[in-house]
Amino acid sequence: MATSIALALTTAAITACGGGGSGDALASTNEALANTTGSAANTASSAASESFSTTNQAAVVAVAETSTTSSGTSADTSAAPATADTAAAPAAPTSSSDTVVASAEQAQPQVSHAIAQTSIVPRPIGNTGKGFYVAGSKLYDPNGQEFRIRGVNRNHWDSYGSPTGLPLSGANTERMVLSFTKPTSYNWNIVSAQALANKIVPIPGNWTGTCKADPATLTAIVDTWIAQASTWTQLNNTGLINIANEWGPANSTVWRDSYITAIARMRAAGYTGTLVVDSGGCGQDAQDIVKYGAAVLASDPQKNILFDVHVYGSFHLPATATWMQDYTTAMTQLKASGLPLILGEFGPGRNVGPSPTMVTPQKIISDAEANGWGWMPWSWDDNNLPNCASDDNGFSMTLKCGTYRTDADLTTFGKAIVPILKSTAVKATNF
Repeated sequence: MATSIALALTTAAITACGGGGSGDALASTNEALANTTGSAANTASSAASESFSTTNQAAVVAVAETSTTSSGTSADTSAAPATADTAAAPAAPTSSSDTVVASAEQAQPQVSHAIAQTSIVPRPIGNTGKGFYVAGSKLYDPNGQEFRIRGVNRNHWDSYGSPTGLPLSGANTERMVLSFTKPTSYNWNIVSAQALANKIVPIPGNWTGTCKADPATLTAIVDTWIAQASTWTQLNNTGLINIANEWGPANSTVWRDSYITAIARMRAAGYTGTLVVDSGGCGQDAQDIVKYGAAVLASDPQKNILFDVHVYGSFHLPATATWMQDYTTAMTQLKASGLPLILGEFGPGRNVGPSPTMVTPQKIISDAEANGWGWMPWSWDDNNLPNCASDDNGFSMTLKCGTYRTDADLTTFGKAIVPILKSTAVKATNF
């Protein structure tokens, strides 16, 4: 199956403030790469990904379900101790002009059903944490209530627009690209002041391994999490940790064994909460999870792993060539695995963007809901034009640096997603 993701491996690296590419222009290149191994293709992709590291972008997919319960990268792998950090992250503007007023022109939500939570689901045997946890194929909040991720990816840690408008989107979860070259106090302020303060579950992640496949890269990423454990274990009870965005070879025991080692090291460093593990092949290879996910989960003493698949250019509906990954088949196999899963990144469809696909976000969300998965579009503030601007030819939900006050601030992609978030996303009950 390594060759089935050739398209993903050559197109999934995405620029944070730059433009995308044409799906038609990429077709011949991807077909020629049909016989390339996952490792080699990942190596080729990583060069493109690395060039964008300083602008902190990536792609994200996740899947979620509503509950009627009410309550109430580019990272540097050498990290300084948290105690030495004094810098503060940009704070959200607080002027009255930042008030968001949603217009009456928003599209009708694509999903509207709710699932009642009637009892607390116990933690798996071996789980000693007090935060989020998985049981069976579901994710639960610290109070034992099912938590369906219905959120967004946020690309720009350095933008003032995102913290202004994102909380008004209705998202209950935010997957964050962070620069680990920044002091840990700076990054922690982004998480605490902009996500936790707004009752949004944070999922910080490390993007330095995007579309890379060598185990040494994952080792270095885990080194950073361990060096900064005094900061990030603060999320043991209130958030999730995405170990490495889109790292790993496709359909490979190397992916399995490397993550088994990485998870053991994270647990030994004091991380007891839910760890998010992306599939290999630039996050898009279903077979890593289908074949090897159960072994990865079983290896975890906390039994607390949430798997993440990204739906981009490797997925076709239907697949018409051997190098293509059939979307329907992959979703069926992932569901049959019984593993806890999110579709942590997906774009606007319409064959646009750096890793284009014709699978629509409405289709992805609908399937996620039907399968009981969480979902997260990429991205709130991706930019394909200069000066932190976006249009309908890229992957951004907002037109200008994540700013959101009315529908006029949203792209077509954003106008499709925000009403769904507002009508279905339910906050975790621990807030």
